[in-house]
Amino acid sequence: MTGEQQRGCRLQSARIRNNASSSNSCACYMPVVISRSRNEGHYVFEVTDDLIDRIYEAAAVPELWDGVLDRIARQLSSIGGLLFTANSQHTAWAGSSIMRPLYAEFVERGLEPYNPRPERAFASAHDGFVSDHQLFTPEEMDRDPFYQYLRSKGGGWCVGTVIRAPSEDLLVFSWERRFEDGPVSNETVAALDPLRAHLARAALISGRLGLERARAAAEVLGLIGLPAAVLSRSHRLLAANKLLDDLVPRVVQDRRPRIGLVDKRADSLLALALQQVDGQSAGQVRSIPIAATEESLASIVHVVPVRGVANDMFAASCILILTTVSQQKLAPVQIIQGLFDLTPAEANVARWIAGGKTVDDIATGAGVTVGAVWQQLKSVFSKTGVSRQAELVSILVGTALGGNRSGFST
Repeated sequence: MTGEQQRGCRLQSARIRNNASSSNSCACYMPVVISRSRNEGHYVFEVTDDLIDRIYEAAAVPELWDGVLDRIARQLSSIGGLLFTANSQHTAWAGSSIMRPLYAEFVERGLEPYNPRPERAFASAHDGFVSDHQLFTPEEMDRDPFYQYLRSKGGGWCVGTVIRAPSEDLLVFSWERRFEDGPVSNETVAALDPLRAHLARAALISGRLGLERARAAAEVLGLIGLPAAVLSRSHRLLAANKLLDDLVPRVVQDRRPRIGLVDKRADSLLALALQQVDGQSAGQVRSIPIAATEESLASIVHVVPVRGVANDMFAASCILILTTVSQQKLAPVQIIQGLFDLTPAEANVARWIAGGKTVDDIATGAGVTVGAVWQQLKSVFSKTGVSRQAELVSILVGTALGGNRSGFST
């Protein structure tokens, strides 16, 4: 970002602050925290040109947000910072180096609904940064289980702000401090206010750039003939190329709760795959077969998790890619295993069934019991979303594609 661009962004940030002031409120959206050495002495936060430059660099390169949050944390004698964002399409967050694992634990333990800070801050309708001691009495904090939990983890004091932008995006910036270090002083809280508009503007820019990156990714896949969609963290369609748009609604459905598939069995497997994406399970790609219909060819949906600070925070949770089962050739066992997350034994059974062998033939050839083969076949059915051997064969070799059916191809 050039100096001229930075100056332009700083001028625009003042306008954003004025436009948003009528609907803005402040809060601390809280993470769980741990120790940091006490910083003695009186210090008031100072907003410098260099810090503002770093904030706008993070707008263009979202991976830099953790460094910005850390830098402000050091100046506040804070453990670390958190950026939380929500809109109609997704909810996400990014944290500084120490805050990321601590807040992830906080979310995983289901403690977010018990955080009283946001509600109290919204009720205060304060247009600026705010700290706990400005929202709660000492007695309230001493009694509240949420604060007891924070103190057990080494935290307990927060300074932050909530910004509801004209675009309806909700942005929350907060920094957590050790309880033994005491609250952030009123003077320092007020000194943070000039930073608020810059943080809001930069976070909104990051979000919009993330959306454009998602759209670009879908279009690139379209150029090589692959129907694809990028999903938000709430599993709604964030962006899709024309090839996938053409499959809505006969194959893919843009539902309000989440993207769906018309094929009920495939849709159940998709729901499970998306839950695994939420659980950050090893970044595995899940492949889900869709049976052929009178209108569409049999196909496979690949759920590809998107990882990294920038994508997790501002763009997508995963990419859906559809490929058509259009060839009569049987895929190698390694491909079958990888496509459907099968064990080596399950993949061999699936391929042998698709190749025309019976369960008895497989048991004899592999030197195992018929019961063992049936157990492996049942597991293959569960993972591929089918219930009969004929359906499994149609998915693996495309024998259900006969006739002059219209469909999509890749």
